[in-house]
Parts: sequence; C-alpha cells; structure tokens
Amino acid sequence: MPGFTVLDTIDEGDLAILEKGLRDNAVAHDARPYTERLLSITHRDENGKLLAGLTGKTFWNWLYIDVLWVASELRGQGVGSALVEAAEAEARRRGCHAAYLWTESFEDADFYPRLGYKPFVVKEDFPTGHKRIGLMKKL
Repeated sequence: MPGFTVLDTIDEGDLAILEKGLRDNAVAHDARPYTERLLSITHRDENGKLLAGLTGKTFWNWLYIDVLWVASELRGQGVGSALVEAAEAEARRRGCHAAYLWTESFEDADFYPRLGYKPFVVKEDFPTGHKRIGLMKKL
C-alpha cells in the first residue's frame, strides 16, 4: 500500500499523535483515559552500586511489572520477592486491583507462582526452544 514508511526509530511527534488517538478512542468508548504512571524500585549497596531493581507502570487500575533483576550474589535471599511485594503495595496505594507481567521459561519458573501469580497465556518458541509466559494476580 503506498504511503507507508518503515523505520527503525520512532518519531516523538508521531508517537504523541498515535497515543492521543488511542486515548481519545478509549474515552469515546466510555473507558477511562489511559494515563500511565511509572514505577521504579531499586536496592543499592553502601557505595551506590545497583544490586536489584524492579520497573513497571500502573494504568487503568493495573500494575504492569516490566523488569525485575537481582544480582546473582543476592538471589535466593528474598530480595526479588520483597521487590515484587513493594511494587504490589505501591500499586494498591495507587488504586490498582491486579498485576500482570511477562517472563520466560529459562527464568525461575516457580518464582512468580510462589507469589500468587497465575499464567494466562503461554507463547511457544518465544524465543525458539523456550516459552514466554504471561502471568497475573489479583491484588
């Protein structure tokens, strides 16, 4: 189809127009306006070195956990669980009723289920030979 431009960058002005279009469409269908609020929780040593952290966002009364990482020397000590629990507490404070995230089968497969998360979709061969798993939890 003529008129398409394919790039490996995103123009900020174009992105603003596209996002506004989505927000306007949501409101036109009686959905709340899409307004996201970023979330970052970090753990550093006494020298300021980042040892663990979680990033995500809240929107439409949901928490989305995007990145969770714990340095190998701290794994198995409850740091990851504490980060997720802190994110959930903040999400509740922000009025969220549920949380969701994506993980891969090569990560600790039992970590999120131990925290009450349940799979809602599994994508096979994502990447090849592995699975991408969507998990969610009512808060």
